[in-house]
Amino acid sequence: MAGTKAKKQTMFDEFEIKGYWWIPGGKKYDTAGILFYKERGIHLELIGSFSSDAFSLLDEKYDVIHGFSDKGEEFTLLNVTVKNSQSSIPGFKTQTFSIQSFLVGGYFNSEEEMHFYGLKVNTSYFTQWLSRPIFKYKSTYEQETSILAEQEVKYSGVDTFKHYVDSISATIEETHYLNFIPDLSERILWTNKSGIKIIPDENQNLQWYRTNMYLLKNLFHLFIGHPLYFDSLVFYGEKEKLRNSDDYVRKQYFYFFGQDKSKLKKKFNWSDVIVNFNDVEHHLSNILNHWFEKHDKLEVVYDLHFDEFYKDIYINTTFLNTIQVLEIYHRNMYDGKVYDKKEYRALIKELKQHLKENFPEDFTKIISDKVNYGNEYSLAQRIKELINNFEESTRTMLVGTEEDVDKFVRQMVETRNYLTHYDSDKKKHLLTEPYDKYFAIQRLRAIATLILFKEVGLDESFMVDKICKSKQYSYGLKEAKKLLN
Repeated sequence: MAGTKAKKQTMFDEFEIKGYWWIPGGKKYDTAGILFYKERGIHLELIGSFSSDAFSLLDEKYDVIHGFSDKGEEFTLLNVTVKNSQSSIPGFKTQTFSIQSFLVGGYFNSEEEMHFYGLKVNTSYFTQWLSRPIFKYKSTYEQETSILAEQEVKYSGVDTFKHYVDSISATIEETHYLNFIPDLSERILWTNKSGIKIIPDENQNLQWYRTNMYLLKNLFHLFIGHPLYFDSLVFYGEKEKLRNSDDYVRKQYFYFFGQDKSKLKKKFNWSDVIVNFNDVEHHLSNILNHWFEKHDKLEVVYDLHFDEFYKDIYINTTFLNTIQVLEIYHRNMYDGKVYDKKEYRALIKELKQHLKENFPEDFTKIISDKVNYGNEYSLAQRIKELINNFEESTRTMLVGTEEDVDKFVRQMVETRNYLTHYDSDKKKHLLTEPYDKYFAIQRLRAIATLILFKEVGLDESFMVDKICKSKQYSYGLKEAKKLLN
């Protein structure tokens, strides 16, 4: 509804903000309009225009627009594009802008100005994943009648985690937000929401926080096994003195951007996760350090693996992308060379000399170009090495016997090659049915998930057991053995 206070909203809400809007450096409170925050995007509708010639500004971009709402909140809109300008009657103009993101709580003239002390992150499912016993309940009954005499609910503090991550020079700590709404004659509403704070050693810019908040979200996605969405993002800025007090607090800036929440589960329970917090609590410091430290090497793997969970795309595209996750992982983390590099260079030199002396120039060039990359492992070698690097019991649980592994590798390679080149000749292991590809994808995702668990230092046998018993993969892995083996 219009006239709401943005700071009281979450990124799961849809709302409208009435206010005045202007370009930094221009006249303040220049033009009235409404800011619309919706799941699929953010836009600003002005009753007026920032230009005397509205039509000349179509598709023009602004780094920043400032605003002041009817509730007294200050807005900084970021990455703004003019999408529509109209002049329906003489002297009456309107403009519509698309907004990539915005901050509530202050004015900045550019993104480069934005440096913050810290960030508080709340995501979907995180509170349930922690399963913290925040509240304690007690009932007292009359001895003679067994009638309820008294009920009591108490807030109980817990030992929250706090870990330092060397690779990003920042502290990551657990937070809780309690909200108490009493109506003593009818009901009491007492809620708890858990989150994470990221506090770097030095103030960092917006892009630094964006990178690391998504890295955190992906890590918890790995544990939970479902797409996660940001509920709220609050930056901590400079210290401000409280009115009529000698105490100081940090100024808060609320950050919003659009999210397609089509994969959000309506009902979620702690049993829906792959790995519970209790399973990793004592290893969390090492896990966090491994996860952030390996980001440089595994950035593409992280992005490809997790992005697929948020998309509705053709099964063939999903299959290719899932195969690519394992291929890129192997290329980044394994040697992946058939011969020693020095030995291969010597062989290439000898071969090229022989070609030059005995074959036509065009043929020599074709072969020379191919052998430059001939020392790289094939896709079949990469997948097989990844699977064979698991313990024998793991291979059996995920795929089956050694013969099953060989068959699965051939299925993956032939299907990938067909979907890339559409040449089905001599491909007797080609997967053509959608449900075969679907369960192959489930197996590939389970393999990738286990690999990432191992990369953060978790025990293989424990994690493969968790994966195989999880709601996400138990059925898919069983069906894959029936259909693909």
